Amino acid sequence: MFNKAKNTPPQNKAATVNATEDSSLTTASQRTQPSSRPSVSIIGSHTLVEGDINSDEDLTVEGRVKGIITCKQNTVTLGSNGYINGDVFAHTLHVSGEVTGNLVALHRATIHKGAQVSGTIVAPCLVLEDGSVFHGSIDMSPDSDVLQNAFSSTKGKLAQPSLMSSASDNQGQKIALKNNETEKQTDT
Repeated sequence: MFNKAKNTPPQNKAATVNATEDSSLTTASQRTQPSSRPSVSIIGSHTLVEGDINSDEDLTVEGRVKGIITCKQNTVTLGSNGYINGDVFAHTLHVSGEVTGNLVALHRATIHKGAQVSGTIVAPCLVLEDGSVFHGSIDMSPDSDVLQNAFSSTKGKLAQPSLMSSASDNQGQKIALKNNETEKQTDT
């Protein structure tokens, strides 16, 4: 009864060492793998960016940006002290600061309390919180031409964003402006 432990065959020392080595290698490789959290680029509160930004990760703007921000598959967050002078194209938008330009979101745009936005917002889902200020126009159609043009794929690469605006000339004809091309349409 007490002698049963003596009758068990001895363990293979090489197998034990290899198992220990393998587990330490696994632990080391697990530490070098990126975390499952999405990465975020941050433009700090004392930073001014003049030019276009293209990002394949979430972007938080606490500073100032003068240019187009393109983050089509991720989220752009504008902090309460942040300022953007230009267009923003993102999957999801959270605005707490000031924007002068157009906001285009494939999924949702949220304009938080205290935010100020002047321009066009194109998003199938839009939240304007009490206390936010908005001047401009809104397009919430999921089939919007702007969304289709901005988020359509071209040979595996996302198309360049293009907003369409309209104006009237002095003969009462409607002029559609798109990518610096002018088409005249007669009002009927």
